[in-house]
Amino acid sequence: MGGAVMSLPWEDEVVIGGLERDVAADRQLTHLGPLATSQYIRNTVYFDSHGVRCEAWFYEPSGATRAQFDLGKPPPIVIMAHGLGSQKDMGLHPYAEQFAASGLAVLVFDYRCFGGSDGWPRHEVNWRKHLEDWEAAVEWVVAGGLGTGRVDPARLGLWGVSYSGGHVLATAAALGLGRVRAVVANEPYLQAQAAVAKLLRERGAVSIARAMAAAVNDKVRGMLGLPPAYIKLVGRTGELALLQLNDEEWAQIQRPAPQRQGGWKNLATARMLLGAAAYSPLSACSGIKCPVLVVAGSRDEICPLELAAQAVERIGPQATLLARPHGHLELHRRGAEPEFIQPVIEFLQKQLGGVVVDAAPAGPLGHTTSVSQFG
Repeated sequence: MGGAVMSLPWEDEVVIGGLERDVAADRQLTHLGPLATSQYIRNTVYFDSHGVRCEAWFYEPSGATRAQFDLGKPPPIVIMAHGLGSQKDMGLHPYAEQFAASGLAVLVFDYRCFGGSDGWPRHEVNWRKHLEDWEAAVEWVVAGGLGTGRVDPARLGLWGVSYSGGHVLATAAALGLGRVRAVVANEPYLQAQAAVAKLLRERGAVSIARAMAAAVNDKVRGMLGLPPAYIKLVGRTGELALLQLNDEEWAQIQRPAPQRQGGWKNLATARMLLGAAAYSPLSACSGIKCPVLVVAGSRDEICPLELAAQAVERIGPQATLLARPHGHLELHRRGAEPEFIQPVIEFLQKQLGGVVVDAAPAGPLGHTTSVSQFG
């Protein structure tokens, strides 16, 4: 029995090992390097999270942008990270560059085990470690990690999407107003119970048992120091994957996936499924004291609008719900377009202060790249 669990000989959709960070290949990726435009400068920086080095992109408003927005003091800063199994070079740049061009400094980081960050096993999706990384990023900025006078850590905001949309809510509740002054939660993951019920309805008990067998296999392998067991991060209906997409959502996935930092593949450690049911950011919402903008899609079947409305109600009058006529992937893919990003920019400018609201950029900049969550 033990040997069968360890090898899962009947399961051809489990991938054993094979994911290593390819630093040499990263040197050939032109989208990872420093950027200097008339509106912002981007450099790579590093911070520590529980003894592991995390990589981030730091966006600074340029001298011209600082003059345009009358920034006579260090700018506010927005900290960003991606959602489930994704990393900073998968569609966050188009958002970050527009925030920076609007007078906001931005730090966009990779979780441990993803992208440019160290850590093993690669592609470990672990919500507890993600929250630790969020807190580590905040504390590093507050402690002056970016240098003296470059940002104002007393005016710090968080921006998350999907899984990290839940992370920023949980982080704001945990750290309080002393650290976090504003939050943008895009199509946030909120409640494990709702996610489990949806899985049972759509996949059935046999499919769930199949996924849990892979998760136990991976967990045991980790305990024995063996290479991890991976399953697909995203897949079509019926496939062994953390996230199954309907035909409409699947059509929006970029295929073949571009080469991403760290040798990203559409895989995640199966052990994630064992702890996922314990994570419900909705339960933390009543403890959030800062202003919050929740952006949700009326056609989102993954992180439904109804749960977003419950989050806003629990947070209280300092929270605002912005509903859009999109599904889950479409909302993120189109979120950096002018008509959709402008209200987010204005919210951050207003809540973090010190920026002239009516001077925000008109839309995507010349260096904007495509927005795609999974490749």
